[in-house]
Amino acid sequence: MTKNDRSLLKQMIEAGRFNFDIYELLVEQNAINAKESIKKMGEKWCCHPANKVKRLEMPLPILSDMRASKILKTRK
Repeated sequence: MTKNDRSLLKQMIEAGRFNFDIYELLVEQNAINAKESIKKMGEKWCCHPANKVKRLEMPLPILSDMRASKILKTRK
């Protein structure tokens, strides 16, 4: 979609000539723009496979165990 096409659509919408065909065109154009932006962002995109959650092989100790009193630990 060229700059001129966007300008014409904007003028039609402002003039009250909005219809279902224009709506479909805008939805399609938004999808194309989103795909291009995702490609351009690469690994910066939050849902990129490189940014998935990485699991630890062994879970970290529970925080309450680490904060427990040293006195109580010796009485066990």
